[in-house]
Amino acid sequence: MSSSFQLEKKSKDISLHFSQVAERYRDLRTTDPEPIIYLTQQLVPVLDLPRIDIADIGCGGGRYSLLLAKCLDGKVRLSCVDNNKRMLETLETYLTVHGVSRFVSVKSDAESLPFDDSSFDCLFTFNAVHHFKLEAFLLEAARILRDRSLFFIYTRTLGQNSRNIWGRYFPQFCQKETRLYHQDELEQAMSMVPALKLRNVKYFKYQRTASLERLIEKAENRHYSTFWFYSDQEFVTALKEFQQNIRDRFSDPEQVRWSDENLLLVIEKEG
Repeated sequence: MSSSFQLEKKSKDISLHFSQVAERYRDLRTTDPEPIIYLTQQLVPVLDLPRIDIADIGCGGGRYSLLLAKCLDGKVRLSCVDNNKRMLETLETYLTVHGVSRFVSVKSDAESLPFDDSSFDCLFTFNAVHHFKLEAFLLEAARILRDRSLFFIYTRTLGQNSRNIWGRYFPQFCQKETRLYHQDELEQAMSMVPALKLRNVKYFKYQRTASLERLIEKAENRHYSTFWFYSDQEFVTALKEFQQNIRDRFSDPEQVRWSDENLLLVIEKEG
């Protein structure tokens, strides 16, 4: 590891992390279609519109943007928003290669979105809300949504994080990851925005299987930004202990099985 990288890493600038992983991020993360399928089912009231204006806030490399565009069969006009330039560059290539033409990429923070009031029929954010200033983001979401439109927040909670393979077996993972919310914190913050009303909470649980080798590869490539908060030595030590934990607790390191959990808040802007 170069000394310049070590110096940069000490800044704990999370944007730097995403710039460094942008090219390989889609390969490192798992993209589940189930929440997108559920989301599109909730959009039935707007499917007759000639065009559906949707914004993906914190879009990253466009994994879920592409799924949504495909599910809505070209009717959607996507605004893909992220504050990381490198992620947006990979998104532009990714969506174009996969035949999505009706999209724009927008570099912006989630708390000050460059859109007019009442611009969108739907907003969604996937695995990103813990990077935002929550209250400011919710106010912006309410501002740019049209009346009676829907807003989806897909995330994992602190409790769900503690039960996955990393929370259970990777030392200090839960202690390092302090940005995630409890469900009641998300609901309380949303209740402070009068225009927003919680319609439903959908829970997802996924059965995963991977080899220990693949898990090590993910961690070494920082597939979760949580790993950015380890010092170099902390990470090396924790990774060795993680490998031993997996070998001690799973009979076959080629078939490590666990569950991941997420939830999806379905929110409506009242009008």
